[in-house]
Amino acid sequence: MNKLLPLPLLLCLCSCVDVPVGGLPAPEVSQPLSSPFKGLDPGYKTVESAHFSLEAYSPSGAALYSAMCEEDYTRIMQDLGLYSFVPARPYNVVVYRDADEYRAKTGQPSWSGGAAYGNALLLYEGPGLKASMAHEMAHLIFNEFMGLSQAASLRWLNEGVAVYEQGRCDPESSAYYAGRVADTVSRNPIPFSQMVNLAPQDESQRNVDRWYAQVGSVVGFMIRQGGSFNFSLFLARLRDGMPVDKAVEMVYGGVWKSLADVERAWLAEVER
Repeated sequence: MNKLLPLPLLLCLCSCVDVPVGGLPAPEVSQPLSSPFKGLDPGYKTVESAHFSLEAYSPSGAALYSAMCEEDYTRIMQDLGLYSFVPARPYNVVVYRDADEYRAKTGQPSWSGGAAYGNALLLYEGPGLKASMAHEMAHLIFNEFMGLSQAASLRWLNEGVAVYEQGRCDPESSAYYAGRVADTVSRNPIPFSQMVNLAPQDESQRNVDRWYAQVGSVVGFMIRQGGSFNFSLFLARLRDGMPVDKAVEMVYGGVWKSLADVERAWLAEVER
């Protein structure tokens, strides 16, 4: 789900995390197979592409958003090294006319800018659409590849991938998160032992973006330093139920042997 802060900080509907002291363990996630939200009014246009079925009101808008979806999809698959992964079916994308229609038909709060739900991507037209689309699509792909249970238990990784992909496609988001890392994370990094276990108490709380900035930075660091192919192997080991430290050792043993090693290397980079 998107959370609108100074720049869009995009939060998955079922995987949003806060960082106050006393965070709760991540809850179990269960979703119906189809979205319970209301669709567009009659007269909307549908564009089918290789990986998406997209609905929007104007033909030109639908074609443009469909092309954006495919561009994001290709980049995410390449970044995560998921070259051989094929989604079970096309993803459904609904682009509402504006924020008012989106909130009225989805029941989302005023700070929400979009949501990933099951096999659906729910967005609305506006200046934050590009960033929202990339972030929420990363959730769709991560959730399907990992399975909902693992995606929920690895909340830090799920959101880290989404924040990283948001910055990859949107310069404003990239600059915003880089600023947050420099201004808040590097001065007071969240210990990884806390980072991987914290869950949201209230998504509307202030300063929640420090956690998002950090997990996005960590995922970007792992992809840059270890490569996309190794990152895909790391995800696959976790999907199969391997503990994080064991997965790090098996995939990155020549560089890192545990998540603590990743933490030390990442800290050396961000605290420079």
